Amino acid sequence: MIQGVLNTMVFFGSFALLLGLLVFIHEMGHYSVARFFNVAVERFSVGFGKPIASWRGRSGTQWVIGRIPLGGYVKFMGDAGAASNPDVERLKKIKADMNSKHGKDAWKTCLHFKPLWQRSLVVLAGPVANFLLAAIIYMGLALAYGTYSSKAKITELTPGGVAEQAGFLPGDEFVSINGKKAGDINAVSQIITLNSDERLQVVVNRGGTLTALSVVPQRQNRTDAIGGKYTGGMIGVTFRSDVTRESYTVLGAAGYGVSNVYNSVAMTGKYIGRIFQGKEDGKALGSIVKIAAITGKVGIDAANSQGSFKQKAETMLRRLLGLAAALSVGLGFANLMPIPVLDGGHLLYYGYEAIMRRPLSERAQEIGFRIGFAILLTLFLVLTWNDIGYVPDLFTNTG
Repeated sequence: MIQGVLNTMVFFGSFALLLGLLVFIHEMGHYSVARFFNVAVERFSVGFGKPIASWRGRSGTQWVIGRIPLGGYVKFMGDAGAASNPDVERLKKIKADMNSKHGKDAWKTCLHFKPLWQRSLVVLAGPVANFLLAAIIYMGLALAYGTYSSKAKITELTPGGVAEQAGFLPGDEFVSINGKKAGDINAVSQIITLNSDERLQVVVNRGGTLTALSVVPQRQNRTDAIGGKYTGGMIGVTFRSDVTRESYTVLGAAGYGVSNVYNSVAMTGKYIGRIFQGKEDGKALGSIVKIAAITGKVGIDAANSQGSFKQKAETMLRRLLGLAAALSVGLGFANLMPIPVLDGGHLLYYGYEAIMRRPLSERAQEIGFRIGFAILLTLFLVLTWNDIGYVPDLFTNTG
C-alpha cells in the first residue's frame, strides 16, 4: 500500500517537474529575447487555469504557476487575439488603445510594432531554447558520467533472416551504412529501425577486410528500453561486444551535446518524412499521455532500483535528465512545424509578410489559426489513440 502511494507520488512528481522545466525553458526563450528588444510582457505563465502562485516582477510582468501543468504561454502587451501579426487597420487600433491605456509612446514596447526580424527572433527563441537545453543536458551528463558505447559486432544471426540471406557472418563489425560512419550499436540500431523496407548499403570489417553488403530491414514488433512496444526495421542479428567508456573535456562534451541534438532532429525529421511518404504508420509518436507514462515509468524504475537512497536519487536524476533532453528536442521540433498556433505557424506568417511587404489579412490569419487548431486537435486524438496501445505495455513489461 505504502509502496503504491510512493510510486504514484514519484509518477506524477516526475511528470510535473520534467514538463514544467521544458515549458519554462521554452517560454523563457520567448521572454528573454522579447525583453532584450524592449518588448513589454504582461504575463509569463507555466501551466493553465487558476494560479497556484502569482507575483509581479520589477519589469511589470506577472509571473504565474497554473494548476494544470500541461503547457504555458507568454502574453505580450497589446495581444488581444489569436492573430500573431495584425493587419494595418488592426495595428492602428492597437496603437491608439495602448497609448490611451498605458501612456504616450507605450506602443513602442508592443511586439507587433517591432521590426520583422526582431519579431521572428522572439518567436524562434522558444524552440531554440529547447534545443540549447537539450545540448546543455547532454553536455553535462557527458562531463559527469562520460558515455558508454559498444561496437556493433554480430554474434548471432537469425536462421533464414534477411541478414543471413544478405551474406552477413558472425564476427562482422559494422563500419558504415549508406556511406556514413556507423560502428556503434546504438547508431546502427537506430538507422536500421528507421529504414524498414529501404535498401541499406553496409560496409563491415570482416577479419581485417572491409566487405560491402546490401540488406533491406523488415518491419517487426520491437520492445524499447523501458518496456513499450513499437514497430521498426530489423535484420535478424544480435550484437554484442565489450562496453567502452569515453571521458570528455568541456569542449568535447559541448560537441557531443550539439551532435546529439543534431542527430535527434535529423532522425525525427526523417521519421516524419517517412510518415508523409506512407512508409511509417506514425505510431511511434505520442501525446502528453505517452510523455506522462514514460516519465513516470522512468521515475518509478529509478526509485525502485537497487542501492542507497542517495544512489537511487542520483539514478533518477540522471535518467530524468536524459529523458528531459530527448523530450526537449521533440518539443522544439514540434513547435517549428508550420502549423498556425505553433511557433512555426507564426514564422510562416512572418515569411509571407517578408515576401509581400505587408501582413496577411487578420481575417486570413484567424482562419489559419482555426485550421491549425483543428489540425492539432486531430493530432492529439490520433496520438492519444496511439498511446492507448503503447502505455499498457509499458507497465506490463520489464523492458
